[in-house]
This record gives sequence, structure tokens and C-alpha cells, in this order.
Amino acid sequence: MPSRVVASVVAAAGMAAGAFFVHPSVAGASDGSGGYASTTDSSATGGQITVEAGTVQSSPGGASEGDSSSGTAASTVYECTYAVASVQIQQFLGPGGATPGEWVIYTCPNTAIDGALPLEWLSTAQAPMPVNAAALAEEAVSKLGLAAPSIEMAPPSGAAQLVGVPTWLWLDSGAWQTRSASATAGTVTATATAAPSKVVWNMGDGNELTCVGPGTAYNSSDPSATTDCSYSWTQPGSYRVTATVYWSVVWTAVGAPGGGNLGLQAGPPAEAEVQVTESQAINTPSGGSN
Repeated sequence: MPSRVVASVVAAAGMAAGAFFVHPSVAGASDGSGGYASTTDSSATGGQITVEAGTVQSSPGGASEGDSSSGTAASTVYECTYAVASVQIQQFLGPGGATPGEWVIYTCPNTAIDGALPLEWLSTAQAPMPVNAAALAEEAVSKLGLAAPSIEMAPPSGAAQLVGVPTWLWLDSGAWQTRSASATAGTVTATATAAPSKVVWNMGDGNELTCVGPGTAYNSSDPSATTDCSYSWTQPGSYRVTATVYWSVVWTAVGAPGGGNLGLQAGPPAEAEVQVTESQAINTPSGGSN
């Protein structure tokens, strides 16, 4: 059942000096000579409807046509109910307005208008909810698939790192690519685009290193190569290294106003265990034995 009546109800019955008209949103009366007086809004909730029907009684001398200013207004409030008409009636009359909907019957027990209200078509169609484009953008962000990168090192993470010796750090090339994803609701589509901005390395010893790019892959055949992303541990030990890519995310919308910058968003971190040791020097005599 609809929670609110949004339909036209017209009833005719004799009341005092004129006929009355009832409408779920506006109730009024005619004095028979064309005069009309509106009263307050009536309302309906669930299976009940409150109808305020008014009449206009002409004062001596009468009023000009279309003018009710010389009359006195009176109104009566009726508490009525409505119920869905039978299946046979629904089928016989067919749709009477916007669909989906149903024919209903009003009942106003022990009142002058009981039985005077006709069958009424009530639409149960729900207006589409407005789409929140910003919320749709967040859904698009969740579809970006920002996976944890693969950590690369030189020496490799499986080999021992040396105290005081720079370890090259970089990410696999697949982790450093712009990504986009879209989400759609009704006629609105929001698209989120994420571009990698920086990598924050947690070196496991309480220090962090920020690199503005993915780092440079180590090439053993190029001894002159350099990198802008490396780290040297100062103490031997076992360390858990994590790498987190931060993405610059923007969004656009089609079908509704919206778009903007969602700022930097962290992707899932990657982890690697490393062992750091000290190099051991072996002294050998420069000359023969004595």
C-alpha cells in the first residue's frame, strides 16, 4: 500500500447551502453559484485519510459569480479509511493513472460523505532516488584493483644485506601504471583514475624512506648505473621491510554534476624479510712465516 495518497478525489453530497469537493491535498466548497473556498491541506497515511470538506453559505443579497467573499465558510473533518478494491474491479477498470498502482475504495463510517467518494486510482510507483555521484565515485575507487607491489632488491631479499652498504630498492614495473574504473547507477556513471605518486618504504629498523618513483632496477652489466632509491642499515639483524604505493586519485561523472580530487590514497603494502650482516675481514700475512 502507498504510504501517502497522491490522487484526485471528488465527491458530491448535499451539505448546508452547497455541494462540496474533496481533494487529498486541497479541500474546498462551491456555493452552487460558482463561488469556491479552499481549506487547509488534508493528508493520508497508510490506510487512513483525513478529509476536510468545506461549504460556503451565502449571506443575504448573494455574491457575484466566482466571489465567495460575502459568504461564511464552514468545514468538517472526516477520518476515513481506504482499502484495495477487488481483483475483479482492478481487471475490469484497468489502469487509471501512472503505474504501478491500484484502485482503492474509501470508507467514512457514520458521516455525511460515506459512500459518496468514488473509486480512486492510487499510484504506487516510487520516484527514482537521486544518485549520489560522490558515493558512486567511492565505489569506482574500490574497483581500481590497487594490488600490493612486488618488492625487488639488490642484493636480492633472499641474500644477506651488508651493514653500511647501500641496498637498491625498486618495484616491479606492473605496479607503476595508471589505473581507472567506473561504477554506474541509473543514468549516472562515475569514473575514478589513480596515478602512482610515491612509495613509502618502512625499513623495519624504525626508519622510513620515501621514493618519488618506483626505483631503478639493478643491472649487473652496467657498473656505472645509479639509483635514487636505496637504503643502508647500520646494525645487523632481521628486518621486515614494507613498501606502500600512494596513489593520486581523481574522479569524473557523466549524467550528474560531480568530479574532483580525492587526494592521495594508500594501496595495500608489500612485505619482505631481510637479513643484514656485517662483513668479516680476513687478515693474511704479507710475508712468509718466520
